[in-house]
Amino acid sequence: MADTSEQRVAWTNTPAHAPVIASDGVEVGHVVEVAALREEDIFHGIVFSHGALKKHLLAPAADVAFITEHAVHLSVDSAATERYEPFQQMHIEHLGLSGLFRWKHFSWKDSDE
Repeated sequence: MADTSEQRVAWTNTPAHAPVIASDGVEVGHVVEVAALREEDIFHGIVFSHGALKKHLLAPAADVAFITEHAVHLSVDSAATERYEPFQQMHIEHLGLSGLFRWKHFSWKDSDE
């Protein structure tokens, strides 16, 4: 049973490397990425490293019951998580690194001369 006393947070505050807990209380892995489009406020799901399968899988947003300050809780049991599709790279946000590696370039500026 999930600890409902923990403070729930929005997907934008998903803790890095947090445990991913299935509805039957089994820890199935740890958060790797949040699959989302932050600018459009679109949450696709949680990418996690599945402990038993040793693969990165995508738990779709519809299967994320809630997120707390310490864990991601799914609405499906641990057996169902084994049927998730392997994660295919798409536009994602890396937890804690947003905006650090944006492309910078020089541009022409008016001269004082």
